Amino acid sequence: MNYSRKMKTKFIDIEAGKLISIIHEKDAKELGLFLLDRVELINPETKKTIITVVDITDSMVKQNEIGLFEDVKKILGLRKPKEITVTPVSTPESVKFIKKKMDGESLNEKEIKEIVKDMTNNYLSQIEASAFVSAVYIRGFDLGETISMTKALVEGGEKLNLNKKFVVDKHSIGGINGRATMILVPIVAANNLLIPKTSSKSITSAAGTADSMEVLTNINLSMKKIKKITEKVGGVIAWGGSLQLAPGDDKIIAIEHPLNLDPPGQVIASVMAKKVSVGAKYLVIDIPVGMHTKVKTKENAETMAKKFLEVSKEMGIKTEVLLTDGTKPNGPAFGAALEAKHAMEILEGKIFDNLAQKSCQLAGTLFELTGKTKKGKGYSKAVELLKTGKALKKMKEIIKAQGGTINSSKKIKLSSKKIEILSKKSGKVERLDLTLLKDIARTAGAPVDPKAGLMLKIEEDDVIEKGQVLFEIHGENQRKLEIAKMLALKNNPVKLGGVVIEKII
Repeated sequence: MNYSRKMKTKFIDIEAGKLISIIHEKDAKELGLFLLDRVELINPETKKTIITVVDITDSMVKQNEIGLFEDVKKILGLRKPKEITVTPVSTPESVKFIKKKMDGESLNEKEIKEIVKDMTNNYLSQIEASAFVSAVYIRGFDLGETISMTKALVEGGEKLNLNKKFVVDKHSIGGINGRATMILVPIVAANNLLIPKTSSKSITSAAGTADSMEVLTNINLSMKKIKKITEKVGGVIAWGGSLQLAPGDDKIIAIEHPLNLDPPGQVIASVMAKKVSVGAKYLVIDIPVGMHTKVKTKENAETMAKKFLEVSKEMGIKTEVLLTDGTKPNGPAFGAALEAKHAMEILEGKIFDNLAQKSCQLAGTLFELTGKTKKGKGYSKAVELLKTGKALKKMKEIIKAQGGTINSSKKIKLSSKKIEILSKKSGKVERLDLTLLKDIARTAGAPVDPKAGLMLKIEEDDVIEKGQVLFEIHGENQRKLEIAKMLALKNNPVKLGGVVIEKII
């Protein structure tokens, strides 16, 4: 017979990575539980609840005691052992819908909503949640499912209400260096548009926008603070991980990451849900295309772009998608501090390179979408705001409003240690391997060490001499620097060709 009962908690000081509780075999028998059955746990003080999978033991916990791993303890808000309520529960209905997707059938809005709700509330086991993510990767989402997933993710999270007409946003599919957001946001805000930008930290790159912005200022902002700063100075660059914009999406990403899965339908739903949640009315999407980016071919990029536009229309966001060149680095820097410094140097007018051009193209697109400029005039307006120093002034306001003081490139501290990699021969730079450059930067310690990374000293098509510096590897850990150097020497990311293309006699 199944019934609720009070049980004493025993803390197990391990992060299990999955939601498991351990009970004594005699308690399991009394509660009618078998291995991998579910129980609902309720903290009577905070009313916080979680559903866990049951593991059964005859020695790890005593009778009338339940073992909780760190993951479960945190969710329940338990600081010290106390009695909690334990209730056996049946398998959620959403498991049937996951099986349906695995069989290749389309899911309706109600079914997707139920799956997201159960994932958000930790009602699904790790195996069941992983099965859903794998099914989406293998079977894909049709347009209706992508729209339903977007709506379900929005429904489960916090929302920013600015109640203004011109709220804009930008998203890059990523896979390439360069912090365009840190240049675009102040340009856009300087033209009297509101841009409450939430950004991610790095998962597989040398730095994410949030990593680089954190070099300059505080990025852990509440929704209330984001609203206040955006209304005051026009823009913000905050870490999305400190918010609850789409908590269901965070659960899905946590499963996708170790499996290196990026199903296009889920990517689109993830991006659009967060844009809806911040109240964006206008959006520019950057899809870098190249062999070292997330989207390898122009055909795949065009397919993704069309789906973005269809979902955007359904969600009431006026959107334009730019396919950008992902075959070359966006600027010379890889790593949080190095990329932050480079972005600030662009804002200070010291550099105007391909990253500056791209940032102005994206900002200009938003100006044209919102009617701030006429068609074809957005780019020149963005360049004007950059070159007159208005964007720099706005960036300083944003940094200060978020609680920071590092408001110039000179104030950014770089690593005291660096290794130069020299060319072994003369020749013309034919190609730069972006994946290898990123891997070298990460081997040196990026993004965990914000000062770690890589700085290119050459560009494609440069003619270089033997012994010339190709790039610098930065980092605080000497051992990691040496390993990064070995990687660079073994797999040179700078591909050289001869200067002479053809000889005619």
